[in-house]
Amino acid sequence: MGFLESFSGFSYANFRGLGIYILKMFPGISAKLESSGKRIHPEAYASIVAGITVISLIFTSILSVILLLLTGNLLISLIVFIIPALAFMMGVLYPYGEASSVSSVLESEVPYAATYLAVMATGGIAPYTSLSRIAKGELMPNIAKAAKNAEIRVKIGGVDPVSAMEDMAKGVPSKEYRDLIMGYASTLRSGGDVVHFLIRKTEQIFDARMGKMRIIGERMGMLMEAYAAITMVLSLVIYIIYIVSRAMPSEFLVLPSEQFVIFAYFIMPLLALVFLYLADITQPKYPMTDVRPYRVFYMTIPFSSIFLILFVAPFFLDFLRYIPPFDLTSSLIVELRKIMGLVQGYESSIALSIFFMILFAPGMVFYEKYGKESMSILHGMTLFLRDLTEARKTGMSPEKCIITLKDRPYGGFSKHLKVIARQIGWGESLRKVYQDFVKRVHGWMSRASLYILIDAIDVGGGAPETFDVLSTFMENLEEVEKQKRSTLLPLMIIPYMAAIMLVVVVVILVSFMRNLLQIAKIYISLAEFIHFFLPPVILVAVISGLVAGKVSSGVIAAGFKHAFILSVVSFIAVWLSGTLSIQIFSTPTMT
Repeated sequence: MGFLESFSGFSYANFRGLGIYILKMFPGISAKLESSGKRIHPEAYASIVAGITVISLIFTSILSVILLLLTGNLLISLIVFIIPALAFMMGVLYPYGEASSVSSVLESEVPYAATYLAVMATGGIAPYTSLSRIAKGELMPNIAKAAKNAEIRVKIGGVDPVSAMEDMAKGVPSKEYRDLIMGYASTLRSGGDVVHFLIRKTEQIFDARMGKMRIIGERMGMLMEAYAAITMVLSLVIYIIYIVSRAMPSEFLVLPSEQFVIFAYFIMPLLALVFLYLADITQPKYPMTDVRPYRVFYMTIPFSSIFLILFVAPFFLDFLRYIPPFDLTSSLIVELRKIMGLVQGYESSIALSIFFMILFAPGMVFYEKYGKESMSILHGMTLFLRDLTEARKTGMSPEKCIITLKDRPYGGFSKHLKVIARQIGWGESLRKVYQDFVKRVHGWMSRASLYILIDAIDVGGGAPETFDVLSTFMENLEEVEKQKRSTLLPLMIIPYMAAIMLVVVVVILVSFMRNLLQIAKIYISLAEFIHFFLPPVILVAVISGLVAGKVSSGVIAAGFKHAFILSVVSFIAVWLSGTLSIQIFSTPTMT
Protein backbone atom coordinates (compact mmCIF):
# COMPACT_ATOMS: atom_id res chain seq x y z
CA MET A 1 0.00 0.00 0.00
CA GLY A 2 1.43 3.37 -1.04
CA PHE A 3 1.61 6.54 0.99
CA LEU A 4 -1.43 8.05 -0.74
CA GLU A 5 -3.61 5.04 0.08
CA SER A 6 -2.36 5.00 3.68
CA PHE A 7 -2.97 8.72 4.16
CA SER A 8 -6.39 8.41 2.49
CA GLY A 9 -7.37 5.67 4.97
CA PHE A 10 -5.99 7.66 7.91
CA SER A 11 -7.88 10.80 6.85
CA TYR A 12 -11.12 8.92 6.22
CA ALA A 13 -10.93 7.29 9.65
CA ASN A 14 -10.13 10.48 11.57
CA PHE A 15 -11.54 13.38 9.57
CA ARG A 16 -14.62 11.92 7.88
CA GLY A 17 -16.94 14.29 9.77
CA LEU A 18 -15.05 17.35 8.54
CA GLY A 19 -14.96 15.85 5.06
CA ILE A 20 -18.74 15.47 4.97
CA TYR A 21 -19.07 19.09 6.13
CA ILE A 22 -16.75 20.21 3.30
CA LEU A 23 -18.92 18.33 0.79
CA LYS A 24 -21.97 20.14 2.11
CA MET A 25 -20.19 23.46 1.69
CA PHE A 26 -18.96 22.58 -1.81
CA PRO A 27 -21.41 20.04 -3.28
CA GLY A 28 -19.89 20.37 -6.74
CA ILE A 29 -16.78 18.43 -5.71
CA SER A 30 -18.45 15.06 -6.36
CA ALA A 31 -19.45 15.93 -9.94
CA LYS A 32 -16.07 17.49 -10.69
CA LEU A 33 -14.18 14.41 -9.47
CA GLU A 34 -16.33 12.29 -11.78
CA SER A 35 -15.84 14.64 -14.74
CA SER A 36 -12.07 14.74 -14.25
CA GLY A 37 -11.87 10.92 -14.15
CA LYS A 38 -10.50 10.76 -10.58
CA ARG A 39 -11.46 7.36 -9.22
CA ILE A 40 -11.84 8.32 -5.58
CA HIS A 41 -14.92 8.48 -3.38
CA PRO A 42 -15.94 12.13 -2.74
CA GLU A 43 -16.07 11.60 1.04
CA ALA A 44 -12.58 10.10 0.98
CA TYR A 45 -11.24 13.04 -1.05
CA ALA A 46 -12.92 15.60 1.23
CA SER A 47 -11.47 13.76 4.24
CA ILE A 48 -7.98 14.06 2.70
CA VAL A 49 -8.49 17.82 2.26
CA ALA A 50 -9.68 18.09 5.88
CA GLY A 51 -6.71 16.03 7.11
CA ILE A 52 -4.14 18.12 5.24
CA THR A 53 -5.76 21.34 6.48
CA VAL A 54 -5.83 20.24 10.14
CA ILE A 55 -2.26 18.87 10.09
CA SER A 56 -0.92 22.01 8.40
CA LEU A 57 -2.82 24.11 10.96
CA ILE A 58 -1.14 22.25 13.84
CA PHE A 59 2.35 22.65 12.39
CA THR A 60 1.65 26.27 11.48
CA SER A 61 0.55 27.03 15.04
CA ILE A 62 3.83 25.63 16.38
CA LEU A 63 5.80 27.58 13.77
CA SER A 64 3.87 30.76 14.63
CA VAL A 65 4.76 30.48 18.32
CA ILE A 66 8.44 29.89 17.46
CA LEU A 67 8.54 32.92 15.16
CA LEU A 68 6.84 35.08 17.77
CA LEU A 69 9.45 34.08 20.37
CA LEU A 70 12.36 34.61 17.98
CA THR A 71 11.28 37.83 16.27
CA GLY A 72 8.72 39.36 18.62
CA ASN A 73 6.78 40.40 15.52
CA LEU A 74 3.12 39.41 15.84
CA LEU A 75 2.33 40.15 12.18
CA ILE A 76 4.94 37.70 10.85
CA SER A 77 3.75 34.99 13.24
CA LEU A 78 0.17 35.49 12.01
CA ILE A 79 1.09 35.58 8.31
CA VAL A 80 2.19 31.92 8.39
CA PHE A 81 -1.44 30.95 8.97
CA ILE A 82 -1.88 31.59 5.26
CA ILE A 83 -0.42 28.09 4.75
CA PRO A 84 -3.42 26.06 6.04
CA ALA A 85 -5.80 28.46 4.30
CA LEU A 86 -3.98 27.90 1.01
CA ALA A 87 -3.94 24.14 1.59
CA PHE A 88 -7.71 24.16 2.11
CA MET A 89 -8.36 26.36 -0.93
CA MET A 90 -6.11 24.27 -3.18
CA GLY A 91 -7.76 21.06 -2.00
CA VAL A 92 -11.25 22.41 -2.67
CA LEU A 93 -10.37 23.97 -6.02
CA TYR A 94 -8.30 21.03 -7.33
CA PRO A 95 -11.29 18.97 -8.62
CA TYR A 96 -12.70 22.06 -10.34
CA GLY A 97 -9.36 22.80 -11.99
CA GLU A 98 -8.85 19.19 -13.07
CA ALA A 99 -12.38 18.99 -14.51
CA SER A 100 -11.80 22.23 -16.39
CA SER A 101 -8.46 20.95 -17.69
CA VAL A 102 -9.95 17.64 -18.85
CA SER A 103 -12.83 19.49 -20.50
CA SER A 104 -10.40 21.84 -22.26
CA VAL A 105 -8.30 18.96 -23.57
CA LEU A 106 -11.44 17.11 -24.64
CA GLU A 107 -12.66 20.16 -26.53
CA SER A 108 -9.37 20.16 -28.45
CA GLU A 109 -9.81 16.46 -29.29
CA VAL A 110 -13.37 16.89 -30.57
CA PRO A 111 -12.55 18.48 -33.98
CA TYR A 112 -10.05 15.70 -34.74
CA ALA A 113 -12.43 12.99 -33.52
CA ALA A 114 -15.24 14.47 -35.64
CA THR A 115 -12.90 14.63 -38.62
CA TYR A 116 -11.90 11.02 -38.06
CA LEU A 117 -15.51 9.83 -37.85
CA ALA A 118 -16.52 11.80 -40.96
CA VAL A 119 -13.51 10.66 -43.00
CA MET A 120 -13.96 7.02 -42.03
CA ALA A 121 -17.71 7.22 -42.73
CA THR A 122 -17.01 8.26 -46.33
CA GLY A 123 -15.04 5.02 -46.64
CA GLY A 124 -17.98 2.98 -45.35
CA ILE A 125 -16.74 2.52 -41.77
CA ALA A 126 -19.41 2.85 -39.06
CA PRO A 127 -18.74 5.45 -36.31
CA TYR A 128 -18.83 2.73 -33.62
CA THR A 129 -16.02 0.90 -35.41
CA SER A 130 -14.09 4.17 -35.73
CA LEU A 131 -14.52 4.88 -32.01
CA SER A 132 -13.32 1.36 -31.22
CA ARG A 133 -10.14 2.10 -33.15
CA ILE A 134 -9.70 5.41 -31.27
CA ALA A 135 -10.13 3.49 -27.99
CA LYS A 136 -7.13 1.31 -28.85
CA GLY A 137 -4.82 4.27 -29.44
CA GLU A 138 -3.30 6.94 -27.20
CA LEU A 139 -3.75 9.90 -29.50
CA MET A 140 -7.08 11.07 -28.05
CA PRO A 141 -6.98 9.83 -24.43
CA ASN A 142 -10.21 11.40 -23.16
CA ILE A 143 -12.38 10.29 -26.08
CA ALA A 144 -10.63 6.91 -26.00
CA LYS A 145 -11.59 6.52 -22.33
CA ALA A 146 -15.25 7.21 -23.13
CA ALA A 147 -15.11 4.90 -26.16
CA LYS A 148 -13.70 2.08 -24.02
CA ASN A 149 -16.63 2.41 -21.64
CA ALA A 150 -19.04 2.11 -24.59
CA GLU A 151 -17.13 -0.91 -25.89
CA ILE A 152 -17.39 -2.61 -22.49
CA ARG A 153 -21.15 -2.03 -22.41
CA VAL A 154 -21.48 -3.64 -25.84
CA LYS A 155 -19.25 -6.67 -25.23
CA ILE A 156 -20.17 -7.38 -21.61
CA GLY A 157 -23.57 -5.76 -21.07
CA GLY A 158 -25.03 -6.81 -24.42
CA VAL A 159 -26.14 -3.24 -25.25
CA ASP A 160 -26.48 -2.41 -28.94
CA PRO A 161 -23.66 -0.14 -30.27
CA VAL A 162 -25.87 2.87 -30.99
CA SER A 163 -27.41 2.89 -27.48
CA ALA A 164 -23.95 2.42 -25.97
CA MET A 165 -22.68 5.43 -27.93
CA GLU A 166 -25.63 7.50 -26.72
CA ASP A 167 -24.95 6.56 -23.09
CA MET A 168 -21.26 7.35 -23.61
CA ALA A 169 -22.06 10.80 -25.04
CA LYS A 170 -24.22 11.71 -22.04
CA GLY A 171 -21.24 11.38 -19.68
CA VAL A 172 -18.79 13.36 -21.83
CA PRO A 173 -18.32 17.01 -20.72
CA SER A 174 -18.45 18.39 -24.27
CA LYS A 175 -21.65 19.71 -25.81
CA GLU A 176 -20.20 19.55 -29.33
CA TYR A 177 -19.21 15.91 -29.03
CA ARG A 178 -22.48 15.02 -27.33
CA ASP A 179 -24.49 16.66 -30.12
CA LEU A 180 -22.39 14.86 -32.73
CA ILE A 181 -22.98 11.38 -31.29
CA MET A 182 -26.62 11.94 -30.34
CA GLY A 183 -27.33 13.43 -33.75
CA TYR A 184 -25.66 10.47 -35.46
CA ALA A 185 -27.82 8.04 -33.47
CA SER A 186 -30.97 9.98 -34.31
CA THR A 187 -30.07 10.17 -38.02
CA LEU A 188 -29.30 6.45 -38.13
CA ARG A 189 -32.60 5.49 -36.49
CA SER A 190 -34.60 7.77 -38.77
CA GLY A 191 -32.94 6.38 -41.89
CA GLY A 192 -31.19 9.62 -42.87
CA ASP A 193 -27.89 10.17 -44.66
CA VAL A 194 -25.35 9.47 -41.91
CA VAL A 195 -22.30 10.49 -43.96
CA HIS A 196 -23.79 13.84 -44.90
CA PHE A 197 -24.76 14.48 -41.28
CA LEU A 198 -21.27 13.71 -39.97
CA ILE A 199 -19.61 15.95 -42.56
CA ARG A 200 -22.03 18.81 -41.96
CA LYS A 201 -21.79 18.48 -38.19
CA THR A 202 -18.01 18.50 -38.35
CA GLU A 203 -18.11 21.72 -40.37
CA GLN A 204 -20.33 23.26 -37.69
CA ILE A 205 -17.85 22.18 -35.02
CA PHE A 206 -15.08 24.04 -36.85
CA ASP A 207 -17.22 27.17 -37.18
CA ALA A 208 -18.08 27.03 -33.47
CA ARG A 209 -14.43 26.49 -32.65
CA MET A 210 -13.42 29.68 -34.46
CA GLY A 211 -16.11 31.64 -32.64
CA LYS A 212 -14.92 30.19 -29.35
CA MET A 213 -11.38 31.39 -30.10
CA ARG A 214 -12.64 34.96 -30.26
CA ILE A 215 -14.48 34.55 -26.95
CA ILE A 216 -11.35 33.11 -25.33
CA GLY A 217 -9.38 36.07 -26.66
CA GLU A 218 -11.79 38.49 -24.98
CA ARG A 219 -11.59 36.59 -21.69
CA MET A 220 -7.83 36.51 -21.80
CA GLY A 221 -7.78 40.23 -22.55
CA MET A 222 -9.79 40.94 -19.40
CA LEU A 223 -7.53 38.62 -17.40
CA MET A 224 -4.39 40.34 -18.63
CA GLU A 225 -5.82 43.79 -17.93
CA ALA A 226 -6.49 42.69 -14.36
CA TYR A 227 -2.95 41.31 -14.12
CA ALA A 228 -1.43 44.56 -15.38
CA ALA A 229 -3.54 46.63 -12.98
CA ILE A 230 -2.62 44.53 -9.96
CA THR A 231 1.05 44.29 -10.91
CA MET A 232 1.41 48.01 -11.57
CA VAL A 233 -0.94 49.70 -9.12
CA LEU A 234 -0.48 47.44 -6.10
CA SER A 235 3.29 47.26 -6.50
CA LEU A 236 3.75 51.00 -6.92
CA VAL A 237 1.51 51.81 -3.96
CA ILE A 238 3.48 49.52 -1.64
CA TYR A 239 6.81 50.73 -3.05
CA ILE A 240 5.92 54.40 -2.58
CA ILE A 241 4.68 53.76 0.97
CA TYR A 242 7.93 51.96 1.78
CA ILE A 243 10.07 54.71 0.21
CA VAL A 244 8.32 57.41 2.21
CA SER A 245 8.43 55.39 5.44
CA ARG A 246 12.16 54.76 5.00
CA ALA A 247 13.03 58.28 3.87
CA MET A 248 10.88 60.16 6.39
CA PRO A 249 10.20 57.72 9.26
CA SER A 250 7.51 58.62 11.75
CA GLU A 251 5.36 56.80 14.25
CA PHE A 252 2.32 57.19 11.99
CA LEU A 253 3.85 55.87 8.76
CA VAL A 254 6.06 52.85 9.23
CA LEU A 255 6.42 49.86 6.90
CA PRO A 256 8.94 47.40 8.39
CA SER A 257 11.47 45.82 6.07
CA GLU A 258 10.19 42.34 6.90
CA GLN A 259 6.71 43.19 5.62
CA PHE A 260 8.13 44.65 2.43
CA VAL A 261 10.22 41.51 1.85
CA ILE A 262 7.15 39.29 2.30
CA PHE A 263 5.17 41.41 -0.13
CA ALA A 264 7.90 41.83 -2.75
CA TYR A 265 9.37 38.33 -2.79
CA PHE A 266 6.33 36.20 -1.95
CA ILE A 267 2.97 37.90 -2.41
CA MET A 268 3.64 39.57 -5.77
CA PRO A 269 5.24 36.48 -7.40
CA LEU A 270 2.41 34.38 -5.95
CA LEU A 271 -0.19 36.68 -7.52
CA ALA A 272 1.62 36.40 -10.85
CA LEU A 273 1.59 32.60 -10.57
CA VAL A 274 -2.14 32.72 -9.81
CA PHE A 275 -2.74 34.62 -13.06
CA LEU A 276 -0.51 32.11 -14.83
CA TYR A 277 -2.74 29.31 -13.55
CA LEU A 278 -5.91 31.19 -14.55
CA ALA A 279 -4.49 31.63 -18.05
CA ASP A 280 -3.76 27.90 -18.17
CA ILE A 281 -7.29 26.79 -17.26
CA THR A 282 -8.86 29.39 -19.57
CA GLN A 283 -6.96 28.51 -22.73
CA PRO A 284 -7.56 25.49 -24.96
CA LYS A 285 -5.05 22.67 -24.46
CA TYR A 286 -4.02 19.55 -26.33
CA PRO A 287 -3.57 16.00 -24.98
CA MET A 288 0.20 16.28 -25.27
CA THR A 289 2.85 18.95 -25.62
CA ASP A 290 6.38 18.88 -26.93
CA VAL A 291 8.45 18.25 -23.79
CA ARG A 292 11.85 18.75 -25.43
CA PRO A 293 12.15 22.47 -24.49
CA TYR A 294 11.24 21.59 -20.89
CA ARG A 295 13.93 18.90 -20.83
CA VAL A 296 16.50 21.47 -21.94
CA PHE A 297 15.22 23.86 -19.27
CA TYR A 298 15.47 21.18 -16.57
CA MET A 299 19.03 20.41 -17.68
CA THR A 300 19.87 24.10 -17.37
CA ILE A 301 18.62 24.38 -13.79
CA PRO A 302 21.70 22.75 -12.10
CA PHE A 303 24.15 25.04 -13.94
CA SER A 304 22.09 28.18 -13.34
CA SER A 305 21.67 27.16 -9.69
CA ILE A 306 25.45 27.10 -9.34
CA PHE A 307 25.54 30.66 -10.69
CA LEU A 308 22.74 31.62 -8.29
CA ILE A 309 24.64 30.28 -5.29
CA LEU A 310 28.05 31.67 -6.28
CA PHE A 311 27.14 35.07 -7.75
CA VAL A 312 23.72 36.06 -6.38
CA ALA A 313 23.55 34.59 -2.86
CA PRO A 314 26.57 36.59 -1.48
CA PHE A 315 24.64 39.84 -1.93
CA PHE A 316 21.67 38.56 0.07
CA LEU A 317 23.79 36.80 2.73
CA ASP A 318 26.61 39.24 3.49
CA PHE A 319 28.74 36.81 5.49
CA LEU A 320 29.32 34.74 2.33
CA ARG A 321 31.26 37.59 0.71
CA TYR A 322 34.20 36.91 3.01
CA ILE A 323 34.32 33.15 2.42
CA PRO A 324 36.09 31.53 -0.58
CA PRO A 325 35.02 31.11 -3.36
CA PHE A 326 32.21 33.62 -2.75
CA ASP A 327 34.68 36.41 -2.18
CA LEU A 328 35.97 35.94 -5.75
CA THR A 329 32.56 35.61 -7.42
CA SER A 330 31.11 38.61 -5.57
CA SER A 331 34.14 40.72 -6.47
CA LEU A 332 33.54 39.93 -10.15
CA ILE A 333 30.00 41.32 -9.90
CA VAL A 334 31.36 44.37 -8.07
CA GLU A 335 33.86 44.94 -10.88
CA LEU A 336 31.08 44.63 -13.46
CA ARG A 337 29.06 47.20 -11.50
CA LYS A 338 32.01 49.60 -11.56
CA ILE A 339 32.50 49.09 -15.30
CA MET A 340 28.82 49.95 -15.80
CA GLY A 341 29.38 53.18 -13.84
CA LEU A 342 26.89 52.38 -11.09
CA VAL A 343 27.13 53.10 -7.38
CA GLN A 344 27.11 50.47 -4.65
CA GLY A 345 23.83 48.61 -4.16
CA TYR A 346 23.19 47.51 -7.74
CA GLU A 347 25.19 44.26 -7.41
CA SER A 348 22.24 42.03 -6.47
CA SER A 349 20.12 43.36 -9.34
CA ILE A 350 22.92 42.85 -11.87
CA ALA A 351 23.63 39.31 -10.68
CA LEU A 352 19.92 38.40 -10.60
CA SER A 353 19.37 39.65 -14.15
CA ILE A 354 22.32 37.61 -15.44
CA PHE A 355 21.04 34.55 -13.56
CA PHE A 356 17.67 34.71 -15.30
CA MET A 357 19.38 35.14 -18.68
CA ILE A 358 21.41 31.99 -18.08
CA LEU A 359 18.35 30.12 -16.78
CA PHE A 360 16.06 30.81 -19.74
CA ALA A 361 18.45 31.20 -22.70
CA PRO A 362 18.83 27.47 -23.63
CA GLY A 363 15.11 26.77 -23.26
CA MET A 364 14.35 29.81 -25.39
CA VAL A 365 16.65 28.68 -28.20
CA PHE A 366 15.29 25.13 -28.32
CA TYR A 367 11.64 26.18 -28.03
CA GLU A 368 12.06 28.51 -30.99
CA LYS A 369 13.70 25.71 -32.97
CA TYR A 370 11.16 23.02 -32.14
CA GLY A 371 8.17 25.35 -32.34
CA LYS A 372 8.99 26.53 -35.85
CA GLU A 373 9.70 22.95 -36.87
CA SER A 374 6.29 21.74 -35.64
CA MET A 375 4.42 24.56 -37.38
CA SER A 376 6.31 23.91 -40.62
CA ILE A 377 5.46 20.20 -40.47
CA LEU A 378 1.77 20.87 -39.88
CA HIS A 379 1.55 23.41 -42.72
CA GLY A 380 3.44 21.06 -45.05
CA MET A 381 1.06 18.20 -44.22
CA THR A 382 -1.95 20.38 -45.07
CA LEU A 383 -0.48 21.20 -48.50
CA PHE A 384 0.46 17.56 -49.03
CA LEU A 385 -3.05 16.30 -48.28
CA ARG A 386 -4.56 18.62 -50.88
CA ASP A 387 -2.02 17.46 -53.50
CA LEU A 388 -2.66 13.85 -52.46
CA THR A 389 -6.38 14.35 -53.04
CA GLU A 390 -5.83 15.67 -56.57
CA ALA A 391 -3.33 12.92 -57.37
CA ARG A 392 -5.75 10.25 -56.10
CA LYS A 393 -8.42 11.50 -58.50
CA THR A 394 -6.22 10.37 -61.41
CA GLY A 395 -6.77 6.75 -60.39
CA MET A 396 -3.40 6.00 -58.86
CA SER A 397 -3.36 4.00 -55.63
CA PRO A 398 -2.83 5.98 -52.39
CA GLU A 399 0.60 4.41 -51.89
CA LYS A 400 1.65 5.32 -55.44
CA CYS A 401 0.42 8.89 -54.93
CA ILE A 402 2.56 9.25 -51.80
CA ILE A 403 5.65 7.96 -53.61
CA THR A 404 4.98 10.31 -56.55
CA LEU A 405 4.66 13.39 -54.29
CA LYS A 406 7.76 12.71 -52.17
CA ASP A 407 10.00 15.13 -54.11
CA ARG A 408 7.69 18.15 -53.89
CA PRO A 409 8.53 20.89 -51.35
CA TYR A 410 6.35 20.72 -48.25
CA GLY A 411 8.47 22.62 -45.75
CA GLY A 412 9.35 20.72 -42.60
CA PHE A 413 7.20 17.77 -43.67
CA SER A 414 9.30 17.06 -46.78
CA LYS A 415 12.00 15.04 -45.04
CA HIS A 416 9.39 12.97 -43.22
CA LEU A 417 7.46 12.40 -46.45
CA LYS A 418 10.58 10.99 -48.11
CA VAL A 419 11.02 8.55 -45.23
CA ILE A 420 7.33 7.54 -45.45
CA ALA A 421 7.56 7.04 -49.22
CA ARG A 422 10.72 4.96 -48.81
CA GLN A 423 9.10 2.75 -46.17
CA ILE A 424 6.01 2.23 -48.36
CA GLY A 425 8.30 1.32 -51.28
CA TRP A 426 9.96 -1.29 -49.10
CA GLY A 427 6.57 -2.82 -48.37
CA GLU A 428 6.32 -1.90 -44.72
CA SER A 429 2.82 -1.71 -43.21
CA LEU A 430 1.13 1.64 -42.83
CA ARG A 431 0.84 1.05 -39.08
CA LYS A 432 4.64 0.66 -38.88
CA VAL A 433 5.01 3.85 -40.94
CA TYR A 434 2.88 5.75 -38.44
CA GLN A 435 4.76 4.36 -35.43
CA ASP A 436 8.08 5.49 -36.88
CA PHE A 437 6.62 8.91 -37.69
CA VAL A 438 5.51 9.32 -34.05
CA LYS A 439 9.09 8.68 -32.90
CA ARG A 440 10.38 11.48 -35.12
CA VAL A 441 7.61 14.08 -34.75
CA HIS A 442 6.50 15.46 -31.38
CA GLY A 443 3.64 17.76 -32.41
CA TRP A 444 0.24 16.33 -31.45
CA MET A 445 -1.60 17.93 -34.37
CA SER A 446 0.84 16.48 -36.90
CA ARG A 447 0.52 13.04 -35.33
CA ALA A 448 -3.27 13.27 -35.39
CA SER A 449 -3.26 14.32 -39.04
CA LEU A 450 -1.14 11.37 -40.15
CA TYR A 451 -3.14 9.01 -37.93
CA ILE A 452 -6.35 9.96 -39.74
CA LEU A 453 -4.64 9.67 -43.13
CA ILE A 454 -3.19 6.23 -42.37
CA ASP A 455 -6.54 4.87 -41.17
CA ALA A 456 -8.31 6.44 -44.15
CA ILE A 457 -6.03 4.37 -46.43
CA ASP A 458 -5.62 1.25 -44.31
CA VAL A 459 -9.25 0.83 -43.23
CA GLY A 460 -11.31 3.25 -45.29
CA GLY A 461 -9.82 2.28 -48.65
CA GLY A 462 -8.45 5.73 -49.50
CA ALA A 463 -11.23 6.76 -51.89
CA PRO A 464 -10.85 10.20 -53.55
CA GLU A 465 -13.94 11.43 -51.71
CA THR A 466 -12.36 10.38 -48.41
CA PHE A 467 -9.16 12.29 -49.15
CA ASP A 468 -11.14 15.32 -50.26
CA VAL A 469 -13.03 15.40 -46.95
CA LEU A 470 -9.80 14.90 -45.01
CA SER A 471 -7.87 17.65 -46.81
CA THR A 472 -10.79 20.09 -46.40
CA PHE A 473 -11.01 19.45 -42.69
CA MET A 474 -7.25 19.69 -42.24
CA GLU A 475 -7.31 23.09 -43.93
CA ASN A 476 -10.06 24.08 -41.51
CA LEU A 477 -8.02 22.83 -38.55
CA GLU A 478 -5.03 24.85 -39.65
CA GLU A 479 -7.26 27.90 -40.01
CA VAL A 480 -8.54 27.36 -36.46
CA GLU A 481 -4.95 27.32 -35.18
CA LYS A 482 -4.15 30.50 -37.09
CA GLN A 483 -7.26 32.10 -35.63
CA LYS A 484 -6.17 31.11 -32.12
CA ARG A 485 -2.66 32.51 -32.56
CA SER A 486 -3.87 35.76 -34.14
CA THR A 487 -6.40 36.23 -31.32
CA LEU A 488 -4.00 35.57 -28.43
CA LEU A 489 -0.78 37.09 -29.81
CA PRO A 490 -1.71 40.78 -29.27
CA LEU A 491 -2.46 40.05 -25.59
CA MET A 492 1.24 39.34 -25.08
CA ILE A 493 1.84 43.11 -25.10
CA ILE A 494 -0.02 43.62 -21.80
CA PRO A 495 2.38 41.66 -19.51
CA TYR A 496 5.28 43.26 -21.38
CA MET A 497 3.96 46.76 -20.78
CA ALA A 498 3.22 46.02 -17.12
CA ALA A 499 6.70 44.60 -16.48
CA ILE A 500 8.61 47.29 -18.39
CA MET A 501 6.62 50.14 -16.85
CA LEU A 502 7.12 48.70 -13.37
CA VAL A 503 10.88 48.40 -13.86
CA VAL A 504 11.24 51.84 -15.41
CA VAL A 505 9.02 53.60 -12.85
CA VAL A 506 10.79 52.01 -9.90
CA VAL A 507 14.33 52.78 -11.11
CA ILE A 508 13.31 56.37 -11.88
CA LEU A 509 11.61 56.65 -8.50
CA VAL A 510 14.72 55.43 -6.71
CA SER A 511 16.93 57.90 -8.58
CA PHE A 512 14.52 60.78 -8.08
CA MET A 513 14.15 60.10 -4.37
CA ARG A 514 17.92 59.95 -4.00
CA ASN A 515 18.32 63.48 -5.37
CA LEU A 516 15.33 64.76 -3.44
CA LEU A 517 16.61 63.39 -0.14
CA GLN A 518 20.05 64.89 -0.75
CA ILE A 519 18.47 68.31 -1.20
CA ALA A 520 16.34 67.83 1.91
CA LYS A 521 19.49 66.75 3.78
CA ILE A 522 17.86 63.44 4.77
CA TYR A 523 20.64 60.88 4.60
CA ILE A 524 19.83 57.21 4.20
CA SER A 525 21.82 54.25 2.93
CA LEU A 526 21.44 54.48 -0.84
CA ALA A 527 22.97 51.02 -1.34
CA GLU A 528 20.40 49.48 1.00
CA PHE A 529 17.67 51.45 -0.73
CA ILE A 530 18.61 50.11 -4.19
CA HIS A 531 19.23 46.57 -2.94
CA PHE A 532 15.79 46.45 -1.38
CA PHE A 533 13.86 47.76 -4.36
CA LEU A 534 15.26 46.52 -7.63
CA PRO A 535 15.67 42.70 -7.21
CA PRO A 536 11.96 41.98 -6.53
CA VAL A 537 11.01 44.15 -9.51
CA ILE A 538 13.26 42.02 -11.72
CA LEU A 539 11.65 38.86 -10.31
CA VAL A 540 8.14 40.10 -11.13
CA ALA A 541 9.28 41.18 -14.61
CA VAL A 542 10.62 37.70 -15.37
CA ILE A 543 7.43 36.00 -14.18
CA SER A 544 5.52 38.45 -16.39
CA GLY A 545 7.54 37.08 -19.29
CA LEU A 546 6.28 33.59 -18.51
CA VAL A 547 2.74 34.99 -18.38
CA ALA A 548 3.25 36.65 -21.78
CA GLY A 549 4.39 33.35 -23.32
CA LYS A 550 1.50 31.42 -21.81
CA VAL A 551 -1.00 33.96 -23.09
CA SER A 552 0.41 34.25 -26.61
CA SER A 553 1.11 30.57 -27.36
CA GLY A 554 -0.74 28.53 -24.75
CA VAL A 555 2.38 26.86 -23.30
CA ILE A 556 4.72 28.04 -20.56
CA ALA A 557 7.76 27.07 -22.66
CA ALA A 558 6.90 29.95 -24.99
CA GLY A 559 7.53 32.24 -22.02
CA PHE A 560 11.22 31.30 -21.89
CA LYS A 561 11.90 33.78 -24.69
CA HIS A 562 9.90 36.58 -23.10
CA ALA A 563 11.41 35.93 -19.66
CA PHE A 564 14.88 36.18 -21.24
CA ILE A 565 13.96 39.40 -23.07
CA LEU A 566 12.57 40.99 -19.90
CA SER A 567 15.72 39.93 -18.04
CA VAL A 568 17.75 41.84 -20.63
CA VAL A 569 15.35 44.79 -20.41
CA SER A 570 15.70 44.79 -16.62
CA PHE A 571 19.49 44.68 -16.91
CA ILE A 572 19.49 47.65 -19.29
CA ALA A 573 17.02 49.56 -17.10
CA VAL A 574 19.23 49.00 -14.06
CA TRP A 575 22.23 50.21 -16.04
CA LEU A 576 20.47 53.35 -17.26
CA SER A 577 18.96 54.09 -13.84
CA GLY A 578 22.35 55.24 -12.64
CA THR A 579 22.74 57.88 -15.36
CA LEU A 580 19.83 58.52 -17.71
CA SER A 581 17.00 58.74 -15.18
CA ILE A 582 19.02 61.09 -12.98
CA GLN A 583 19.64 63.49 -15.87
CA ILE A 584 15.98 63.55 -16.84
CA PHE A 585 14.57 63.86 -13.35
CA SER A 586 17.33 65.78 -11.61
CA THR A 587 16.15 68.47 -9.23
CA PRO A 588 17.55 72.00 -9.11
CA THR A 589 20.49 72.54 -6.78
CA MET A 590 20.12 74.89 -3.85
CA THR A 591 22.35 77.97 -3.72
